[in-house]
Amino acid sequence: MQIAQKNNQSILIGCILIILLLFLFPFAAASISSFFSLQKTSAAYLSRFTFWLSLLGIWLYALKVENQKLLIWEEKRYNISFYIISIILIFLTLFIGVIAIQVLFKLLGLENKSLLLQKIIQFLKHRYLLLFFTALTAGVVEELVFRGYLQPRLTKIFKNPHIAIFISCSLFALMHYKYGTVINVVGPFFIGLVFAYFYWKYQNIKILIFCHFLWDLLLLIMAIARN
Repeated sequence: MQIAQKNNQSILIGCILIILLLFLFPFAAASISSFFSLQKTSAAYLSRFTFWLSLLGIWLYALKVENQKLLIWEEKRYNISFYIISIILIFLTLFIGVIAIQVLFKLLGLENKSLLLQKIIQFLKHRYLLLFFTALTAGVVEELVFRGYLQPRLTKIFKNPHIAIFISCSLFALMHYKYGTVINVVGPFFIGLVFAYFYWKYQNIKILIFCHFLWDLLLLIMAIARN
């Protein structure tokens, strides 16, 4: 009983660590960039690297403090047709869901354009390597942290996968608050739900990493093409 309580405490501390690392590291990167007067492109790369450092910190915490792997759910393998069908169905679900959210926000007369996001899109024009690195960082880091690390541990604590999914998706959505609009929180929450339920049912993080990376990459490319 005491061992279980101690393990739960270490997991809760890990959750707090995630919040601190992912929410505060970008501010630290901005401060460093300002202090050293880094160029905008260098500062952008630095901000992405802080997310990889966050992932490293969480991996070390799991390994050294929790004494277990980062991914505590055993990764399941499937045949190639499962991967292809899963990717197609995930993308269809995301596309339909995101369009529905956008239509709903328009009907309600809510603001759905982020000035910060527009600036980022303008900045990424003709910076193709940074564009790719940004999407790759989101796909790998966010999936390994929120689905790979957080979701299984919260499921273990609450013994209820739906509560775990709601909490992990809420944190994932709140990480996008900096874009300044409600839709930039609601959208990621929906995307997080799709990814989280897939991971709970099929326990394959590789598909989610690829889908997240490709989704972000395509959205950025289309947004740049429209501007």
